[in-house]
Amino acid sequence: MQENGSLFAMDQQAPPGQLVKQVLSDQVKEFIIDAITRGELQSGDRVVTSALASDLGVSQAPVREAIRDLVLMGFLVAEPYKGTTVRSFTAKELYDVYTVRASLESLAARLACERLTKEHIKVLSATLEEMIEAARRQDTQRMVQLDNDFHRAILRIAENEFLYQLWQTLQFGHWTIVTTRVSTYNLEELARRHEALLEALASGDPQTAALAMQHHIEDLGKPPENLDSKRE
Repeated sequence: MQENGSLFAMDQQAPPGQLVKQVLSDQVKEFIIDAITRGELQSGDRVVTSALASDLGVSQAPVREAIRDLVLMGFLVAEPYKGTTVRSFTAKELYDVYTVRASLESLAARLACERLTKEHIKVLSATLEEMIEAARRQDTQRMVQLDNDFHRAILRIAENEFLYQLWQTLQFGHWTIVTTRVSTYNLEELARRHEALLEALASGDPQTAALAMQHHIEDLGKPPENLDSKRE
């Protein structure tokens, strides 16, 4: 499979370990995260740039960028003379990530609630409907993408550029696939959890919106006992 510049993406219909043209190194990150959550990459396994690039049929540049970002995000660990390996994840470690995310996004929800317009609600509602439909089709990749779009829209509505840049830098959206894989909720339940969140945002009460967002995110981070059992 040939790389077209640095644009490529995972295709659900492609053979395992293959990428097709579409996006950039974000898709390599998603590929690695998916391999970790499926157990194909285990805690302590080495992630070698040249080998992964060869397996995926792309150049080393986007793979190197993806690995660097995943180290910053906490999915991988880079040690001198030892290379890069998959980090071990415990339920507490995953929950720690989500408590930080909950704090940031609850602030965003409070700010967004104060600025929410009928047009914003219309856009969020449309995204939610698409999310539910993707979940019904068992299209996990699309559902996660729409989930991230929904949360990103709230960050944008909040109109706090520093908060948005911080959220982007921490790339919390990539953790969604982890909790989607290990959650006790099914896909449609995960999608429909956003209905209560949208209702809270539309309530006009910033405190209600903030608390709804905090509960929405922290609750999703609580079930990952499954992740521990997968590592045993």
